[in-house]
Amino acid sequence: MRYDENLIDQVQSANDISDVVGQYVKLKRTGRNLKACCPFHQEKTPSFMVQPEKQIFHCFGCGVGGNVFSFLMRHENMSFPEALRHLAERAHIRLPEPSKRAQDDRPSERELIYAAYEHAVQYYHSEFMHPERGRAARDYWKQRGFSAETAKEFRIGWAAPEWRGLLEYLSRKGFKDTLLLRAGLVLRSSKGNLYDVFRGRLLFPIQNLQGKAIGFGGRLIGEGDGPKYLNSSENPVFQKRKELFGLHQAKKHIDRQYPRLYVVEGYLDFLQLYQAGFKCTAATLGTALTEDHVRMLKRFAEEAIVIYDGDKAGEAAALRGLEVFLEGGMNVRLLRMPKGTDPDDYIKNNGAAPFQSLLDTATDFFDYKLEIALDRYKPDNPLGLVKITNEFIETLSKIENPILLTHYLKRLAQSLHLDENSLRTELAKLKKKTSEREMKSASAPADVVKRSASAQARDEIILLAAMIEDGALRQTGLDRLRTEDFENTDVRQLFHMLKKMAEQNEAVQWARFLNHCENEELKSELVQVSSMEWTPEDLKRAFADCFVRIKKKKLEKRLEELRKSIEKAEREGDQDRVGIYIKEYQSLLQQVKV
Repeated sequence: MRYDENLIDQVQSANDISDVVGQYVKLKRTGRNLKACCPFHQEKTPSFMVQPEKQIFHCFGCGVGGNVFSFLMRHENMSFPEALRHLAERAHIRLPEPSKRAQDDRPSERELIYAAYEHAVQYYHSEFMHPERGRAARDYWKQRGFSAETAKEFRIGWAAPEWRGLLEYLSRKGFKDTLLLRAGLVLRSSKGNLYDVFRGRLLFPIQNLQGKAIGFGGRLIGEGDGPKYLNSSENPVFQKRKELFGLHQAKKHIDRQYPRLYVVEGYLDFLQLYQAGFKCTAATLGTALTEDHVRMLKRFAEEAIVIYDGDKAGEAAALRGLEVFLEGGMNVRLLRMPKGTDPDDYIKNNGAAPFQSLLDTATDFFDYKLEIALDRYKPDNPLGLVKITNEFIETLSKIENPILLTHYLKRLAQSLHLDENSLRTELAKLKKKTSEREMKSASAPADVVKRSASAQARDEIILLAAMIEDGALRQTGLDRLRTEDFENTDVRQLFHMLKKMAEQNEAVQWARFLNHCENEELKSELVQVSSMEWTPEDLKRAFADCFVRIKKKKLEKRLEELRKSIEKAEREGDQDRVGIYIKEYQSLLQQVKV
């Protein structure tokens, strides 16, 4: 449904952008603004800025920007209605109940995909629960040590080996083939026939933080094609690097006095821990841990205990994970499972109490990494000592807290019998190289943003941004410009909106005005102009320069049209039309200056 603009303004005003963004990134005050490392691209030097006075954000590294709605939509992969509902709940503002939709107020593609996945979850779960069709899946489920209650809580599903069961079910529900393809629920064969993605698999519905089904993880049962585990492909509502299986349930059980989460690698590991009472658990969908995962976990916990399989692959995954946690500024401990075991089998064979004893042995990253390094290399060998030192320096460079850094440097020096100052020198060299490399790469994304628009479009964007920024320039622009003076369709619409707001004596504010801009690239470019530290004189001069170029471009276009019209009229011998065109041509030549 569509919401009244006054209601949107109320929700926006009740959610200060600094507070909302501060839930996801660590902001530091710098003058009137707040800075942080950008959550939308990798960087070490902060280039992400929040401007509380204007209620907007902008990153000078990757060029993204907008208001509080834009941030949530990009960071949480939400649609505008979803972001609005989220912020309304946060501010305890009650939104109107959805009413019967108007004919022109159709559900968005995202809403339809959510609906398709919800129906798919219901279909697959009913297949799992079916006395006959789901028998093999339930037998496997029971054999793996899981209860019927757990299956119901997580709505475990069964995709039979047939090819078109879900397709036919969803088609009867009114879902179109194009949407099901877009959602990643069906595929098209080389002959053009559609078929179900999941066949012969136990299915684990993946939910986002709002509890909506967005994908599936499937475990092959018996003989069949494809890998043992298969995830849904990415779609408009599902991005693997941003989702954690079970976090929607786990967040309800986190101890507020000691907020920590267990992080495992797969679906069955998660379910076994959860069923055994370790409900503060989340799984990475069998993929590598990412910065997005850590940012999400930090919203709910202060510490993570990483639990991966007790083999070389699990060990490597744990080491990669600890680097990501350290870079994200989150405390991390690691549990080294006994060799050849995984959390699922260990709990199934030994029970919850022995696993809790094992959890109590979880070590901080330093001890875990040192133990593994000493297994791999010999510290009494010069080459081995260099390898251990280099690996540790690389890891320690991720730590920002100077107290913790000093603590771990001392421990490393003592453990390897090295001089602490030598380690500090090596650390400083690495940080310098990393900083230089990042400074070179950081300028590229911003240049791309600047080059994304033509010179004419850039002039129009700067002029429009100046009009939003300054009331006097806004009035000058409204008095001396017309909608058709703008070539860019989106800028033209925004100028028209600005004119309408002025006519109705509405206050023009950056955060509110951006709600009218649906083009995310344009929105970012407008905010980029606003984020520059203009003096009043510079802003006025930029406005005047852009105004002249836009008017000149418009006039030159009309002059070219008149030249062609004059030539045509002369060929046709129509001297009256020639005279009219020449008169207009001469008049326009006098209007180039402001």
